[in-house]
Amino acid sequence: MKNFRIKTFWLLLVLIVGFHVKAQHQAFDEYVAKAVKDYDLPGLTISIAGKDSVWFQKAYGYANAEKQTKATTESVFAIASISKAFTATCIGLLVDDGKLNWSDRVQTHLPYFRLSDEYIASQMTIEDLLCHRSGFKTFDGDLLWYMTDYEPKEIVERFENYKLSYDHRTIYGYQNIMFIAAGLVVEEVSGQSLGDFMKERIFEPLQMNSTYTSIDDYTKETQIAYPHVNGKLDAIRNYDNSAGAALISSNVVDMSKWIQFWLNEGIVGKDTLLSKHTYKNLLEMHTPIPTGGFDRMTGVEFKGYALGWFLMDYQNHKVAHHGGGLPGYISKIFLVPAENYGGIILTNGETSLPTALMLNSIDEFENKTDKPDWAGTILKFSKAADQRKEKAKVERYAKRNEKLKSNVATDKLIGVYEDMVYGEAKVEEIKGNLSLTLVPSKKYFTSEMVHWQQNTYKVKFKDEFLPEGFVTFHLNANGEVEGFKIDLPNPDFHFHNLDFKKLN
Repeated sequence: MKNFRIKTFWLLLVLIVGFHVKAQHQAFDEYVAKAVKDYDLPGLTISIAGKDSVWFQKAYGYANAEKQTKATTESVFAIASISKAFTATCIGLLVDDGKLNWSDRVQTHLPYFRLSDEYIASQMTIEDLLCHRSGFKTFDGDLLWYMTDYEPKEIVERFENYKLSYDHRTIYGYQNIMFIAAGLVVEEVSGQSLGDFMKERIFEPLQMNSTYTSIDDYTKETQIAYPHVNGKLDAIRNYDNSAGAALISSNVVDMSKWIQFWLNEGIVGKDTLLSKHTYKNLLEMHTPIPTGGFDRMTGVEFKGYALGWFLMDYQNHKVAHHGGGLPGYISKIFLVPAENYGGIILTNGETSLPTALMLNSIDEFENKTDKPDWAGTILKFSKAADQRKEKAKVERYAKRNEKLKSNVATDKLIGVYEDMVYGEAKVEEIKGNLSLTLVPSKKYFTSEMVHWQQNTYKVKFKDEFLPEGFVTFHLNANGEVEGFKIDLPNPDFHFHNLDFKKLN
């Protein structure tokens, strides 16, 4: 009878506490649900975790909006650049194994690692690869991996001819190619594929059983959250060649375990996976980042990059965080180590809501009484940005002069072109119309060419993630076609840096 009373007491206590937690955060739950509708997101999952337990976890909307398949906390999303912390951790594990050092020169492990500046290439360290201080601008070279058939090694080799913009270790520039190189270092030193190393050294110890390094590993049981590009259902894409930069897919259940791994300073149960020194180095600032107007509005006084993590201050706390973005997926992870909690937000749409909910979550779980409406504020900014884009498009169309005819025959445009970094492109005539194909990504970067004005043609690649662009051919003094440039304004990929020359 006594045991029955004790069990009954604890059961009632669990029920009471569970009800209290639900009631305590009911307003937050409603806030998130409303934000998902306001942002017109297909689906969103969120989890807030403490060191030893999950505080809040829920799914909203759809994993597949077209089929009205409900999202669940088990739904698997591409986490994109949140993968970078996993890659940095793999390097850390190898450092703890005594197989490499943070200060090792990259060329010691990857002899083929070269840059347009030979001296900088020779001085680049393993640590440099992981903190965005290589001397390149944000997203430089990303067209080498995005939807191409290049393997990671060839991507790094082709990047050799890409010009640096800054001195080494002076200015922050977000660099996916350097993380691809870091993944190759893991493979070279460990003797395993990056995916296998992650599974053995991270996923299995943390029991992250629904975390994948390739969509090829999905099973019939995998609950896929399908990407939605510009509000439309998109096909699942393979990003294996992004390797150390963006290869992982996961769900909030598994990612909560990853958060707890960091809150417990690299310890899982009784096993220490990361040494204290390595753990500290991974979360220590290595590259300062200037603050902007939005940072000052949110009260952020400093920003920087650690190794696979961004750092900032918010609500008088150090916050480690990272976003992830790929066509049809935007995500956000954050840690508040001093308060022993963190969160993960995964979406299968393309909005800034994950960033807003990071701030909202910190306000909520810090029990702040006066909570700013970050979701509403950022939505206003997003709508204003969309209006500016539409205005720019209207202005461009207004400036078009259809009377400016091409001064070169279309058959002279036909041929093979090459950019010394990216590779080949083809201009062909198909069923009486000109067509452009960027060969390394021919499945997505193919378009009919519609005459715009003079020697400029409008293109709209098959990739729905990208807006329309314009291809302008240039001639030499003899009136012969020398090559073309692409004007395709977007925040992610530098088409303007491509310079295609016609091959004889």
